[in-house]
Parts: sequence; C-alpha cells; structure tokens
Amino acid sequence: MLFEVSQTEWQSIAARIAEAAARVGLDLAQPFGVAHYNLGAPAAEQLDGLGRDEPGGALGVLLGNTRRLWPAFVDAYARDRALTSAEQPLDSYVVTRVTALVAEVTKARTRLVFSHVTSPAAFPLQRLAERVGLAALAPSHLAIHPEHGPWLALRAVAVIDVAGPETPPEPVARPCQGCSAPCVPALERALAVSGEPLSSAAIARNSAAWIGVRDACPVGRGSRYGPAQLAYHYSPARSRIIAES
Repeated sequence: MLFEVSQTEWQSIAARIAEAAARVGLDLAQPFGVAHYNLGAPAAEQLDGLGRDEPGGALGVLLGNTRRLWPAFVDAYARDRALTSAEQPLDSYVVTRVTALVAEVTKARTRLVFSHVTSPAAFPLQRLAERVGLAALAPSHLAIHPEHGPWLALRAVAVIDVAGPETPPEPVARPCQGCSAPCVPALERALAVSGEPLSSAAIARNSAAWIGVRDACPVGRGSRYGPAQLAYHYSPARSRIIAES
C-alpha cells in the first residue's frame, strides 16, 4: 500500500494497522490521541500514555469487528491446531493476530489492551469507543455504530509510542437520539428471564432473549451476525465453530 508523502508517522502506522487488521477480520479501526482520551476519562479508565508529552500524546488505535470476523476466524480455526486446543479459541485468535500485525507494522514500543482480559479489571472499551468517536452507548448499554448498529464487537486497543493526532476526536455519531428505545424493554425481558445473579450460563440458556436486545435496534440490521456467529457469542462451544459455519 502506498502512502502520500504528506502523511504523518501516526497516519501511516494507523492506516497500515487498519489494513492488516481488516485482512484478519478486524474491520473496524479508530485512531486517536491517547492524551485526548485520557483527559476526559476517570483515572481508573485511563490508558498508559507511554510518557509522551505531545498535545495528542501517544497514538492509540481501537480495533473491533463486524460480521466479517467470523469467516476469517473459522478459516484459521480449521487450519491452526493451537486454536482448536485453546480454551477460548476466538480470544486466542484475536490476541495472536493483533500482536503479530502490530509488531509487523511498527517497531515502536507498544501496549496492548484486550477486551476479554478481566483481571485485575476489565477495561471499558465501550466507553473508550464513545470518547474516541467510533460508537455510542445505547440505553441498553450496547455500543451502537452509525452504520452497523449493535452488530460489532470491540476487541483491543493498541497504544503506540509515536506522536498521535494533535486534534481531539470528532464527536461520536449518536444513532439513538430520537429513537423510541425498543432495546430497553427487550433488555428488561432478557434480565427477567435470566434471573439474578446474571451469569454467562444464564445468558447461554436464554440466548434468544439476549439476541433480541440487539435485534430490537433499528440501526444496522443489514450487518446482523449469522447464526453460527451468534450461537458462538452467546453460548461458546468449539463444536459449533465448524459444524454451524
């Protein structure tokens, strides 16, 4: 891929990361200045700025996916013995691919944060996505993309030790403004049938109700996940990756 001479270092790196990520199914990439993000984030939700003191701080790139992740993942699963033996194959796929592609694009020092890592605490990528302009938070607490609606997943953020964008992110598009919020009663139904305390097992048993929360959103219906991708996300099982794809 050729780049204009006028491109800054961060633009070149961000574009190459986006291109490489799209090839492995991570087709959403949002660059941002880490200092701009940290300025509006609570202390517990701030990213490591790697000590950069430029106006925008270090370069951050938020990575996510739409339904395009599934065929790339299924193809890799069929060929990669390490994935078939992994406890969480999709999480392993994301970690290995993101780690490799960032290392190929830049030799600069990098910090990676993954959405599935919950210890010592999960990083709130949904709130980050809203602050950096990728997707807004809906009343259902789902991230809503202006094109894909709720049919996306936020996977990782890379912080790279180069000067990031000097200007703050553009305000996030808010598809929920003016909406009658049909996702709210759908969420209430899902919570009611799942009981308390909410658990992954309860979500799996009542997956139709939880999928219904996403289906209630009028935005992005053309981006809806296919049956196999939905089944895996709401009730993960290795046997479904190939059989239902």
